[in-house]
Amino acid sequence: MTRPVTLVVNPAARKGATLRMIDPVTDILRAHGWRVDVVVTRSADHASQVAADANVDDLLVTLGGDGLYGRVAAGAVVSGCLMAPLPAGRGHDLVRALGGPGDMRRAAQLLAVARERRLDVGLAGDGDPSTATVFLGVATLGYDSMANTYANDAPRAVPSSLVYAYGGARTLVHARPRPLTLVVDGVTHEFTGWNVAIGNSGRFGAGMRVNPDASMSDGLLDVTVVTDIPRWHYPAMLPRLFRGTHVDGVRVRALRGREIRVITPHVGDVYADGDLLEASPTTFRALPDALRVLVPAP
Repeated sequence: MTRPVTLVVNPAARKGATLRMIDPVTDILRAHGWRVDVVVTRSADHASQVAADANVDDLLVTLGGDGLYGRVAAGAVVSGCLMAPLPAGRGHDLVRALGGPGDMRRAAQLLAVARERRLDVGLAGDGDPSTATVFLGVATLGYDSMANTYANDAPRAVPSSLVYAYGGARTLVHARPRPLTLVVDGVTHEFTGWNVAIGNSGRFGAGMRVNPDASMSDGLLDVTVVTDIPRWHYPAMLPRLFRGTHVDGVRVRALRGREIRVITPHVGDVYADGDLLEASPTTFRALPDALRVLVPAP
């Protein structure tokens, strides 16, 4: 008996390269006994709606990057359906955090022996998941948000592993430290700093562990604040970001809580899972065990 699966494809990921991946992925899934329907998304809202309209027993396999994962997860939290991310974007940091393979074909093959896992999700904005923005990886404001803008506009010639380094280098010219006030579970923390990263998985930028101790099963969000370090320290910190050894408790500080409120004179752009949010939320919350995900067995 064949098992049904819906392949949800972001046609814009990797500048359209995901459309060429549909046939190879479909062939692999069918060879392992899946009956495949394909949905090519028209927008981020459409991706969320496809998942929200699914039945609780449905499996949605996402072919795209972290932005698509987040949008499908937003709908899956509402419907309760099962989601399986395939690494088809430039970063696929959720797949990295879950210990899955970076090769799209190998990941598709392993779905036949994968297991279900419950994950926390992050919520950016006030309200429940139907009104707030769901994110799986990291929400950023400050330096990282500006770098994300430049990274998204990076030329094709920039390798995916270096696209965020490219964005960070350009940001060094324009970014400035500013006053930051964070309220974490009711406790106020004040800094002068460059950046705030609020993490669920804690990974972004094609492998950077910006929140190195983040867990997707503890019901909490991790916060990393880069204080007023000298400008030239930022590029020197990049290798430690990939290792997760950049938090020293002085210049780079870590906090953790269920609810984080950001209070600054100007919040600026906020990115979540690499996508610019239409509004700039100031409240971030963890929603425990909200998402069912199919991941490779260890």
